[in-house]
Amino acid sequence: MLGVSGFTRSDQDVALSIDGAVQNVETRAATVAELLDERGVEVSDRDLVIPDPTTPVADVDEVTVRHARPIEVVIDGQPTRLWTTELTIEAALAQVGVRLGDAEVTASRSDRVPLGGARVGVRMPDQVTVLHDQTRTTVVTTAATVAEVLKEAGVRLDKHDRVNVGLRHRVETGLQVEVTRVTTAVRRDRYRIPFSVVRRADSDRYEGYENVVRSGRAGIGLRQTRIVKHDGVVVRRQEIDRRTLREPVKRIVVYGTKPRPYSAPATSADGLNWAALAQCESGGNPRAVNPAGYYGLYQFSLSTWASVGGTGNPIDASAEEQTYRAKVLYQRSGASPWPVCGPLLFS
Repeated sequence: MLGVSGFTRSDQDVALSIDGAVQNVETRAATVAELLDERGVEVSDRDLVIPDPTTPVADVDEVTVRHARPIEVVIDGQPTRLWTTELTIEAALAQVGVRLGDAEVTASRSDRVPLGGARVGVRMPDQVTVLHDQTRTTVVTTAATVAEVLKEAGVRLDKHDRVNVGLRHRVETGLQVEVTRVTTAVRRDRYRIPFSVVRRADSDRYEGYENVVRSGRAGIGLRQTRIVKHDGVVVRRQEIDRRTLREPVKRIVVYGTKPRPYSAPATSADGLNWAALAQCESGGNPRAVNPAGYYGLYQFSLSTWASVGGTGNPIDASAEEQTYRAKVLYQRSGASPWPVCGPLLFS
């Protein structure tokens, strides 16, 4: 008797996950590779197959396949190209070590990565310091420009405020943005306009006479000043208008120019012959001048004239005053100031 014996393989139930889509299949494949071939699932060296394709199907309950797909990640403007078997944008970025945190991503983090590939832009957060209103604010941001950083920091700008960098300046870690508050105000105040003094000579009045015939009065002016402050500190004052509200009134003063008659006081030298001395010294001429530096009736030097109370030059004084000053000199020094003509005093 010819006997024939054979082995019959029973079907195996396996959960097959293809790029996240799970289905339960019955198979008589011996290995994971045969199972995939049986189901028409093509894989390459870049693809992820769990467990290994050589694993017997009898030893597994689930087979996972994730096809690799290209992805270009542009981080802060720097592109990186890679293949990933992760299914979502967030998982793919984590695969290359990008911790999103507060990062700004151009695609939804939960979006699937298409088999044809994807391009994802990532802007990592920057730390920026904003100095404003006597306050230091640190902002961790993915904003692209300084204007966006100020908006995030809640700093509103008025039209005169200043920023140390342009509002379109690109943000980078370590950037310090300084906001200077600029305020402008116009102040109005009154000021005093001093009066002038007019002096009028009166030849009918003696020298030394002075009389105020009209009192002066200060005027009043109004000025406007533009005041510019930076963070409350005055940096510039500019007068923009000035006008007179009340004109000043001049003060008028009348003064005398008429020479006063000289009246010499009596002295103990009154009985001497002063006419003879004057005739000898100057020929009796009150305006006589000696080139050696002697002047008038009695030929005074300027220093001697000043020592007896005279002012200016003796020739500008009256004959009466010159004689009086000569008598004062005699009372102090006798006839010695006139060594040649002095004896004539006693003639």
